Amino acid sequence: MNGRRSTLLLVTIVVTVVACSAPSTPRYHPSDLAAIELRPADAPKGLGYVAQFSGDQDLNAFARDDAERARLAEDGFELGNGALFVPADRVAGGHLTARDPIVQGTVAVFARDEGASASLGRFLDDLRSRQLRGTTDGTPPAIGDESYRLDATNTDGATVTVLGWRRANLVLVVIGTSFAPASVERLAGLVDRRALSTASPSG
Repeated sequence: MNGRRSTLLLVTIVVTVVACSAPSTPRYHPSDLAAIELRPADAPKGLGYVAQFSGDQDLNAFARDDAERARLAEDGFELGNGALFVPADRVAGGHLTARDPIVQGTVAVFARDEGASASLGRFLDDLRSRQLRGTTDGTPPAIGDESYRLDATNTDGATVTVLGWRRANLVLVVIGTSFAPASVERLAGLVDRRALSTASPSG
C-alpha cells in the first residue's frame, strides 16, 4: 500500500509540474486594441490617417447588418478597432478614384478563440461572395494561429490584397486597395508583432 501511495503521489506531482510549466495561452482584452492597431504614425508614404473613420468600434458600428450583429454577439464579440489611410490630400474629404491607394486595418477581440475564428471565416466569405471580384486565395505570411490571403479586384476594378489572420481570441485584418501587396504584408507584420508583444498570459 505504501508503495502504491508513493507511485500515485509521484504521478500527481509530475502532472502538476507539467501543467504549471506548460506555456500559457496568450489572451487579449479590449484595452489592448489601441496598442496593436495601425496608428497615424504608421501611414505609408503619401497617405494620411482618417481619424473620422478610425478608432474603437462597438458591436453596432462593427456589424454591417442585424443578422451579422446577432452572429457577432454569439461569437463573443467585445470590441473592434479600425484604421483608415487615404491619399494625404484627401484626408479631410474629396473624391477617390480606383487608382488611389487605400489601406484599412481592423482588429477585433472576442471572448473565445472559436468565436474569433468563426467571425474571421464569415468576413472572408463575405468578401469572396459579395464585395470582391475574381478572388483567388494566395499564400499568406506565417503569422497567427490561422492566416489567409485574398487577391482580387473591387467593383471599380481596383486591385485588392487582403490579409486576415487570427491570434488566439483576436482577429486582425489589413487590406490594401491599389496598394503594393508587399507593403500590405509589411503592415500586417507590424500589427502582428504588436499583438505578440501585447498579449497577456492566461491559463
